[in-house]
Amino acid sequence: MAGLPSLLRIRQLWRRAGKKESEATPAAQHLPSRIIQRIALYISAVDGYRGASSDDDRITRAVGPLSRVCRSWRVSVLTLFYQHFVLDINCTAMWITRTRQMVYTKSEYISDNVRHLAKRVYLTAPFAGIFSGKVVDILNENHFKQAVFPGVTVLRLNFYCGTIFTLQEVADYKTHVEAFCAYVHALFPNAQEYYFRVSSFTDTDDSNMVGFLLSRIIRDGCRVAEYTHSSGGVLISGLLNVSGLTHLCIEDQACMEDCVELMRRNASTLVSVDLGVVDVPDILPQLVTDDDGNAIVYPQLHRLAIHMSLLPKDMVAVFPALQDLQCTTGSLRIANTDPVDII
Repeated sequence: MAGLPSLLRIRQLWRRAGKKESEATPAAQHLPSRIIQRIALYISAVDGYRGASSDDDRITRAVGPLSRVCRSWRVSVLTLFYQHFVLDINCTAMWITRTRQMVYTKSEYISDNVRHLAKRVYLTAPFAGIFSGKVVDILNENHFKQAVFPGVTVLRLNFYCGTIFTLQEVADYKTHVEAFCAYVHALFPNAQEYYFRVSSFTDTDDSNMVGFLLSRIIRDGCRVAEYTHSSGGVLISGLLNVSGLTHLCIEDQACMEDCVELMRRNASTLVSVDLGVVDVPDILPQLVTDDDGNAIVYPQLHRLAIHMSLLPKDMVAVFPALQDLQCTTGSLRIANTDPVDII
């Protein structure tokens, strides 16, 4: 019987351990969703070092084990699949691109119970379909007429010209553009960041139509309105009525005078400008002075990439917030002057 007290003590310790374990389980079940999601993203990032093929694959592998911890963990990690939607539209059909999104469903229709989870939307559409009204028709056919994505704050729009259209087809383009923009605003009523990329595969685009489209879709008070120009078919001159841009990037050869005018018109809102591809050494004087010789001030511009032959003595007057200057003068490259104090 000498060993009985020892056995009783072991039994008591075992019960205490079991009690502590049962008390710990509810705490794990009630972790905030953002922490559980951070755990999943951390595991997927670690998995990236093992050669995973894509972000979707890594998150899928990370979510698998975590979704089996408990019901609350499953709900939290599965929402990661619905934060990022891609709506790919052409002139005849619409589909949700599987290679770039995290919604695993055979249906092209996005159900009501997951729309509120979306945070970012990538919408790709051709100019021909927007100018002719076909894009709106396709959205309606896919049950988007009454749809709302209340949680979307980031909207990335890729507009391109992949088909040839006649002027007769787009004769009423202003009406169709207004309808498309109203549709987008209704779908994503809380979008605050607009990222535009305009590309062209043919030379059939009317640049004024493109400018009209961008000017109508940018809302007042947007935190970000970024325009990236990678098109040889769409001329910058058609965008001169666009205002409210915060970021401007020219990735294709464009008319220097048109780039200057676009920057001037958006001087009060621009935060970042990349005109590195515009290989004109004397562009800066035209950016900082209007046609009457008055100084143009860019009060919010933090980053500027540009070609120039001679830096002015005082850039603080026209670029008071500039922190990152990248410029090329022939073979000389000057970068990251912070603060800007160039003589």
